[in-house]
Amino acid sequence: MPRIHLVSNLPGVNALGDHLRAAGLGPTSARSADALLVLIDRPLDHVEQELLDRARQSVPVLLAGPTVRSLSPDSPLIDASGLTPGRVTPLYDLPLIPGPDGAAVAARLGDFRPRESWVIPEKVAEDVERLLMVRHEMGEHPICTWRPSTGLGIFTLGAGEELLADPRYQRLVGRWLRHALGVTDAGPVKVGLIGAPDVFGVHIDAVDAVEGLELAALCDGGMARPPGQDTDRPARRVDDPDDLVNDAELNLVIVATPTHTHVEWARRALEAGKQVVVHAPMCLSTHEVDELTELAQSRSLLLAVYPDGRDDPGHRAMRTAVHRGDVGEVMWIDVFSGGLRRPAGTWHDDERISGGLIFDRGAVQLGRVLDLVDDQVEWVSAFGHKRVWHHVTNVDHARVLLHFAGGCEAQVTISDVAAAARPGTQVLGSIGSLLAHDARDARDGHGGAPRSLRLLAHDGTRTALPTGPHDATRFHRELADCLVAGWPLAEHQPEDARRLVAVLEAARRSAAAGGAQMAPG
Repeated sequence: MPRIHLVSNLPGVNALGDHLRAAGLGPTSARSADALLVLIDRPLDHVEQELLDRARQSVPVLLAGPTVRSLSPDSPLIDASGLTPGRVTPLYDLPLIPGPDGAAVAARLGDFRPRESWVIPEKVAEDVERLLMVRHEMGEHPICTWRPSTGLGIFTLGAGEELLADPRYQRLVGRWLRHALGVTDAGPVKVGLIGAPDVFGVHIDAVDAVEGLELAALCDGGMARPPGQDTDRPARRVDDPDDLVNDAELNLVIVATPTHTHVEWARRALEAGKQVVVHAPMCLSTHEVDELTELAQSRSLLLAVYPDGRDDPGHRAMRTAVHRGDVGEVMWIDVFSGGLRRPAGTWHDDERISGGLIFDRGAVQLGRVLDLVDDQVEWVSAFGHKRVWHHVTNVDHARVLLHFAGGCEAQVTISDVAAAARPGTQVLGSIGSLLAHDARDARDGHGGAPRSLRLLAHDGTRTALPTGPHDATRFHRELADCLVAGWPLAEHQPEDARRLVAVLEAARRSAAAGGAQMAPG
């Protein structure tokens, strides 16, 4: 395992160090390091010669963030790097693009646009590898480099604490380190997909689009496809799902079956030695989540949950605002999803298969609530009404109330009978509120992510917050990074899935008891 020594005086750099450690890249002591990563905002003085000596000893030295700006123009590190820095720009939203030598570093980069200043180089030596570039003033300029002849690299992003804590930036730094050390990714992961066509379409498109994942086999169990659903792909069609999970060619199985069979097929895939992703909600009980988690751990296999709804840019913008403290201490969250909609009568509307209205359609909304409030849920109260749609077994209208240990409360309402309701989310805090309206029409019944997001401060200030473009492959890119490059899949672990299932399970018990308060198990 490569050992990295991190030299820094910047606040927030601990998050980068934790990420590198989780990815198997150190950090460690300078004496035993295989590479040195420097992020510092002051002159290096006598340390410069030591860094040059280490680089001459084939220990890569990578200067990131404000380090280059802190060096004197005649610094020997500048000369050895092959990049002569020029002027520093103001803050920009910087769309990063791969450089001519940076395909491996930029793999699965996505649309990453960090907002930060950067250094426009005056001169770049011919033997400098240009790994990441920025388009600016009718030209393309290197922002991340590596010079094999001297063992020095420069990355002029990473001066701000917010960017240092961004997992996308952390992965770029990690890939830069791997490039300097000559560490390459493993080969593509062959994926098998088992599930219902109305659920697994998102996975088909994403796997096709992500480098490092290859859709090799597909099984829908003969389930009817929605009108217009196209699942014709080069992937091999498998009739029996048991054949798919036992296929020796496959490395990863994505389980997107009806909810009541998640545990069965995830268990079979793990027993067959496959890495496994399960569409949320992972299971119908915490007991099942614990069973799968123990099985995966005992076999050193990945078990992850696809976070339906949580990777949406609207929700991520809301989470960023809440965690940044824009509304102060969160006191109340109110979410409505649905409208007047006659259920189609698919498995989603069958309580025995989907787990009921709260499990099937409340899981997305409750998952978002739990993502906003980092606190223990003390109790859950839920109630359902069955008055209108008698051709299905799910209730027509359900309300779930969560009470957190710190006093915050959240209410999630899911309805197929609310003709006048306006889907959306409100977050009430001690210094302001966030108001969001869903992207999907209320009649869709599922409730999309926030289309517009407004911050209303108690001083009367109103601010429209950007939500960014939709990123349909974010989870799958992070999944591929985990499987072929070893980066930690931090946000999609079984413990997160268990917390959601515990709340859903408590809501089901509460609804059966007429709204009684139930503590999650």
